[in-house]
Amino acid sequence: MIRPTTLARTHRTVGVMVRWRGEVDVGKTFAVAPEIHATDEAHGLAVLLHPHPHFGGNRFHPFIEGLFRRLPDISVNAIRFDFSSAEIPAARDETVAAWDEGTARWPELPIILAGYSFGAGVAAGIDDQRIAGWYLLAPPAAMLSAATIGNDPRPKAIVVPEQDQFSPPATIAQIISGWEKTTVMTVPNADHFLGAIEPIVDGALHWIDGIIGH
Repeated sequence: MIRPTTLARTHRTVGVMVRWRGEVDVGKTFAVAPEIHATDEAHGLAVLLHPHPHFGGNRFHPFIEGLFRRLPDISVNAIRFDFSSAEIPAARDETVAAWDEGTARWPELPIILAGYSFGAGVAAGIDDQRIAGWYLLAPPAAMLSAATIGNDPRPKAIVVPEQDQFSPPATIAQIISGWEKTTVMTVPNADHFLGAIEPIVDGALHWIDGIIGH
């Protein structure tokens, strides 16, 4: 159950967000324009993945925005960007390119992938030794079925809206049956489009804080 959570630790953050532009070659060139929100006492790096770009999803979605603004308060640097394509291989490559920029600056930091809807599905298809955990909010059932992380011993959170009209809890439970080290949570009285965002952001921060630790 998702509940508002009071986080135990806060730290002073750097007041400047950084933008850059890079290129990813995945058969053709895709432009990505990530942003960083960083703290001077970081213990982790979170890459935030937004909903489907063909249906209005971008880096300013309220869930992504909430995490981006508040992650430095729990000593986690945040990176967000806009997918330039809904092609899943391209989206995965852009995700890796974004965190490569982050790890070039902070090579020692563990990585959390956190995504909502399409972004959660993209995250579930990326298995890299640098990842410390996955936070998947309302992942599409079809994309989760193709995920490569089910047998991975690293921690995973799958958060499913109680009334998700596209990928309901029962469907997700069947798909992830047998997954290792997976915490499943339900967002009460919410459909795929979520509704009240702040308690969901609180829950995500609480989980990420517990995984990164410091």
